[in-house]
Amino acid sequence: MFDDLSKFVAARTYRGADQSEAETVANLQKIQEEVRLQVEQFNAEQKVHKLVPFEWKKTINGQEYWLFGVRVGSGPRRVALSSHLDTVPPGTPQPGWEPFKLVKEQRTYFGREQEFYVGRGSIDDKGPALIAFNVLKAVARQYDGDSKLNGVTLEVLFDTSEETDMAMPYYLEDKPEENPDLGVIFDAMWCIRAEKGIERPVFTIKRGTAAPTGVWIESLNTPQGPANQIPDLATAVIRSDSNSSQALERFAQQVEALYQGHGFDDPAYRRATLTVDRSGLADNRLVLTTKVSGAQHGSAPDENREEGTNPLISLSNFLSAQVGTHLARNEVSELARFITWSWGTQVFGEHHPELLQRNDDIFTAGNGTTYAVTRFYTDPADAPDIAARVLIDIRYALGHHSVAWDKKTEGLVGGKASKSVFQDTFAKLLQEFPAETGYTLGFQTRTSYPPDVRLPEGNAFQRVSSAFEKVLGEQCPRWAIGGGTDAKGNTNLIAAGALFTEKMGPPINYHGINEGAPVEDLRKSADILYNLFKDEVEGAAKASSTVRPLFTPMRITPDLH
Repeated sequence: MFDDLSKFVAARTYRGADQSEAETVANLQKIQEEVRLQVEQFNAEQKVHKLVPFEWKKTINGQEYWLFGVRVGSGPRRVALSSHLDTVPPGTPQPGWEPFKLVKEQRTYFGREQEFYVGRGSIDDKGPALIAFNVLKAVARQYDGDSKLNGVTLEVLFDTSEETDMAMPYYLEDKPEENPDLGVIFDAMWCIRAEKGIERPVFTIKRGTAAPTGVWIESLNTPQGPANQIPDLATAVIRSDSNSSQALERFAQQVEALYQGHGFDDPAYRRATLTVDRSGLADNRLVLTTKVSGAQHGSAPDENREEGTNPLISLSNFLSAQVGTHLARNEVSELARFITWSWGTQVFGEHHPELLQRNDDIFTAGNGTTYAVTRFYTDPADAPDIAARVLIDIRYALGHHSVAWDKKTEGLVGGKASKSVFQDTFAKLLQEFPAETGYTLGFQTRTSYPPDVRLPEGNAFQRVSSAFEKVLGEQCPRWAIGGGTDAKGNTNLIAAGALFTEKMGPPINYHGINEGAPVEDLRKSADILYNLFKDEVEGAAKASSTVRPLFTPMRITPDLH
């Protein structure tokens, strides 16, 4: 698998500021061509049941959605494995991290040294995609020429935009005849019984008219990137007017000690590493940079906080506390103060629990509504009246939804169009925020998806759990997660695999620097999927052979005598 996965990882299939959509599509097409070549090579040795490539594209509201795949068999029962080939951006260059060159490493995992494949997409989701493809080939080879494959259609699908705007739901809506009777979204971990709702608010502060004086925060920025990825860096530029250059120099000399001595809301908080660039002091310019560590998936800010740090949180909390002593107040510092006041370093809404904290029977305490403050942009070019904006990735529990779950219906709670209650929640939050006179904060928010809840005793979950049990001798776990997968909204689909833990931090680093796939997890996952496909093939054949008419008509032969 390593050589094939190396080709997948080498293709830069992320969407970000430094790569055009045309480049991303071209790189996805390279993987599609590699899949086609492997299909041709496989079919050359296949006698009867050939692999058949397929593709779907459709432009919806001006955006093109695209997925492709491979299938075998011709039966009415359709069983699918789906994964995605797009990734999050590679992250800021780091020593030893070559995101598009797959390497092998030994890492401590579950208490022992294990082999990992390290590279962008190795676990999310190119490694699992390749596993699914290999499983399809293995089952096709085993049943080649067997009439049992005439009772079922097995397929592997590759989404091309899961990290930004999933193609899978549009495909299933456009092609109802190709909806699987059972589908595994091979992404995340074994097995998902619920996904939180996803809310994406943007908080802004309007530009003022007064020119800054003294020493102030000129800008606070993270690299351009998706809201669901905790940033690699946060960078603040501190400036002064000509009359305050000495004050800026004094701050520059003290800033490292001030940062190390700063009391965050949690005395045990792990602050990000700070670097100070004093090279621009002659031009009244000081640059402060903090760096990420730990998990970078926006759906798990608690894991980042537990084992790493969010650089934006560290820097914004620190800088907001310097206002009034070392820094003058301005729009950037006021928005940083709002972040500090609303969340501080916490991720479960602990500062304002009546508004922001929720958990329930499905998303239990310690796994409730989470808030990942992930992007801060100063002077956005598309909004000249806005001085700064901050993006937040919220994964919310049932208590933040507008519709209560009835505890018996599977799927999106309240249906696809149902909304969260954050519009009113944030309006109240801004009303309570003690904003300084002259500063105007606002927000816009949208619900990307409602919570999606499944019944562990449901048919799809049980069929997947049965295959899991055959390999590992136990029932599949019942994880309730913050991550959003292509399974959302379709009760014939279950998100399952390739990990056997819900932890996304080191040594896996989901969405992060040095992303790695535990090879043993990939192997075990392949065994489970192989058993699932075999079960479905054998089950369809058995069902077909046991179908009998309700009565057998008597054959009447004429009497020729």
